[in-house]
Amino acid sequence: MKIQSLGVPALTDDTRAPVAVKTRKALAILIFLLRTPGNTIPREALADFFWSNTSRDKATQSLRQALRQLRTIEETAGIRFLQTGNMHVSLDPGGLDWDLVRLGTLIGRGRAADFKEAETLWKGEFLYGYEALDPEFNSWLLIERERIRTDLLADCFRKIDVMTAGDDDESIEAAAKFLLHVDGTLEHAHQILIRRYLTLGQTERARQQLKACERELAIGLDAKPDPATYRLFEETAGPVPAGTGAKRGVFNLSGMLGPLDSEEIRLPEISILSLSLDSSGQMNARMLRDEIVAGLSSYRSFELIQAEYREEDSGGSVTRVESGELGSYLLRFRHDPAASRVYIQFESRDTGRILFNEIIDFDVLSDRNSAHVAAFHTVSRIHAYVVGRLRKGGMSMPFARWCQAESLIWEFTPAADAKALLILDQLERSHNTFSMTYAGKASINMKRLLYYPKEMADSKQGIEDILSVAERGVLLDPWQSVNQRVYGWALVQSGLAEDARRAFRHAEQLNLVDPNNLMSVAEGLAFVGDIESARKIAERAFGLFPAVPRIFFEYLANIHFAAEDYSSAAEFIERAPAGSIFGLTTRIAALVCTGRENDALNVLETFNRRFGNSIDRDLLRPHDQFPWHQRINFFQDPNTRANYRRGADLVQRFFFGGF
Repeated sequence: MKIQSLGVPALTDDTRAPVAVKTRKALAILIFLLRTPGNTIPREALADFFWSNTSRDKATQSLRQALRQLRTIEETAGIRFLQTGNMHVSLDPGGLDWDLVRLGTLIGRGRAADFKEAETLWKGEFLYGYEALDPEFNSWLLIERERIRTDLLADCFRKIDVMTAGDDDESIEAAAKFLLHVDGTLEHAHQILIRRYLTLGQTERARQQLKACERELAIGLDAKPDPATYRLFEETAGPVPAGTGAKRGVFNLSGMLGPLDSEEIRLPEISILSLSLDSSGQMNARMLRDEIVAGLSSYRSFELIQAEYREEDSGGSVTRVESGELGSYLLRFRHDPAASRVYIQFESRDTGRILFNEIIDFDVLSDRNSAHVAAFHTVSRIHAYVVGRLRKGGMSMPFARWCQAESLIWEFTPAADAKALLILDQLERSHNTFSMTYAGKASINMKRLLYYPKEMADSKQGIEDILSVAERGVLLDPWQSVNQRVYGWALVQSGLAEDARRAFRHAEQLNLVDPNNLMSVAEGLAFVGDIESARKIAERAFGLFPAVPRIFFEYLANIHFAAEDYSSAAEFIERAPAGSIFGLTTRIAALVCTGRENDALNVLETFNRRFGNSIDRDLLRPHDQFPWHQRINFFQDPNTRANYRRGADLVQRFFFGGF
């Protein structure tokens, strides 16, 4: 039986068919026993370890249920690995094969193919997502993760040390790439790749690796590469200016911040008042409150303040404040255990006016996911009110001005982009360390590069300049989801697929409640080839929308196109807004790939009648030896790129007769 415990855990029997596990704790117990010396642990210790917040009797009962689930796995897989007694639980690991053992075997062999396979096995942190099972288990998990990571990296470096340059060059390169897949901040691994590329005469590839090293160290460690890394170029390929990748548009960390801002960025304030939520037995109510607060925190658009706890009969009230244009608000939670309800009230602290009330009835909520959706709707309503008010204009505070610029960016028109750039230029002059300014500017210029290539050619800005601006936003604040998301898109357009994938996954984890963030991340992951993650994230995002914006059907069409599900791509793109030349190209490519060329020509005829006069004819012409089909083709998989180009070529021939 095979066990996968990195990334999303799964079990398979010898036929590799999925083996169902009812709870994650059952699987966590199995893996905990595998990592325990001697594979034996007292029953009481195991119960206390996974159910530390419950009584001993209840913990023991829960342990028995989990062990029964493991017995079910034994029956399904047809092997026996668990021994249980009155005092101890033991594991016989002989019949179990799991990915950590497999990783050790692959690294021990040390061939190029072995390291490439190891890279596919390492899908992320050990037992990622299992941190909330229990505080005791989480403490063990954090230590165990570091132990596993350290041991794997040490084994890999030891393997590299015994390899012979020349005979094992391909294996050394594969090993270094595996190391960076596990930890992008390992400068020695970057040096190994730079040295190899320079030896092969691939100077440009070596410079790209240096840029990747600079990015990873700046974001992950807030550091610059060692001078020895730059000296590799001096030794092999001539000097490289310190602190840069020796190419125009690469951002230099030194001197990045310039003069300090005269004023920090203030955000709207939300005070949180909890009534009757901290008495025992109110777990559901506290979890709902915590999920709402965590969701608001994910946006990083509010100053969240914990107000004093008061009983409802205390007669106390929160003092009104004069908060200025940003606003100050009170979010009040009250739990009624008799009715099994939580009452949520959102009000203005400036005026005392109640802005909305919500009632969450736990008797109506069918499962944990229903509570999650209810929390999301509350978070969305608060965000929409507070940020929507700031987007209306007429306000001068920096965060309000950013909200106005962001609203204009989402309009996708040249006039709106021009207005947004004016706001962002003013913000950069007055608050040059406000990170989202640079994400906004990079986003606009990426759109211009796609939609208005002649204008961008006149401005002399290329994708490397845009990447540099997006990178600055991340360097200033790597915890802001929009910064990571825009950085990911700039990396996609720069052809740096693996770096883009990491940026998109960072953006996803930074805000799991914003469907706009999730859909953009899902589409980006599809373009770089992480199809399964893209589908799951898109499905989660669609489940959060009360009414799905039509533009997101275009995102979904691209995800299905990347998965080579061309029929679904053609179906979803029909539900997207008409008039976009890029959406049209996706639709034509999907129809061509399903053998429906006549339907594709009919769609082009209809599009031409409705929108032909509004098409920027210059858009489809090549500029600076960078053809239109290359500018719009974000798919990184070669086969998918070729299939998408079939649609782009047909669109180009239809409108321009072969340009």
